[in-house]
Amino acid sequence: MSRSLFASAALAAGVALLGASGSVTQSTSESEARSQSVSTMSLGTCGDLVKDVAELKDGFKWTEGPAWDPDRNRWVFSDVMGDTEYAIAPSAELTTLREKAGYPNGHALLSDGTFVVAQHDRTLDTVEGDGEGFALLYDTFEDKKLNSPNDVSVGSDDSIYFTDPPFGIQGFGPEKAESALGYSGVFKVSNGTIELLNKDLATPNGIGISNDQSTLYISDAATNSLYTLDLASFDGEPLTAEKFVELMPIEGGGEGHGPDGLRVATDGSIWASGKGGINVVKADGTLTCSIPFPNHVANLAFGGADGKQILVTSADKVYTISLK
Repeated sequence: MSRSLFASAALAAGVALLGASGSVTQSTSESEARSQSVSTMSLGTCGDLVKDVAELKDGFKWTEGPAWDPDRNRWVFSDVMGDTEYAIAPSAELTTLREKAGYPNGHALLSDGTFVVAQHDRTLDTVEGDGEGFALLYDTFEDKKLNSPNDVSVGSDDSIYFTDPPFGIQGFGPEKAESALGYSGVFKVSNGTIELLNKDLATPNGIGISNDQSTLYISDAATNSLYTLDLASFDGEPLTAEKFVELMPIEGGGEGHGPDGLRVATDGSIWASGKGGINVVKADGTLTCSIPFPNHVANLAFGGADGKQILVTSADKVYTISLK
């Protein structure tokens, strides 16, 4: 997410945090939750893929970074500006996992069932799906503090990929500071080693890996574009990012900045947030369709018992998309 969007949310967010640590604060039947907003949400041009879009829960400050927890049949996600980590079920049952959490942002699932979480307190960490077992992975690269780890993706071999833009140290984290690195990086963590993959993108943000593990997709809000890194050619030296697609504003969508979070579907398509909502892009870079949202979409994550639901984090709300 960008500095300007954080600032806008700060002005608009006069809401209280929901519940106490580890407690379920509200439970709503799935049918009741969906009926509240499904009739008013547009499918955009994605009617061939999407059954409906519905608001699931509101009352947050700035939602981000969802990932599906298959062991508990719910998503984990962040309220960055609320400094809280939550879990939410498709039924809208909400659980507070961690408060004063370190300004958590993106999550990704490891093969052992724990999550990697990127945090604006300048750390990359792991945490269990119930909020326990929080542990530091990295907070430096070459003895210099990271900027503010933002989003994260995990490969099939448990390699961790994350973006490190400056948003947290620009005042949207626990400390305002100059970048110790001097650039915004894209990093890989594997076998106990952290490596720099790219340092040339202005604001690397969302991140996802192709199903064949050969390509890393990265959003850059500064250029309204998605970029790729060829992982197969990585030899220890930073890679050149290749422009993949520029995303245009979505008709009928609200205000927002350029691309933010993204996810790669099982069919290889890329579901990427952008100005006005969510874009669905084929692996060859052509646009399949788009879904408008009233506020900026920060991120999304596939989930549900059948894999046909998507949790969408957008400003002070979370939504669900049901796929056909």
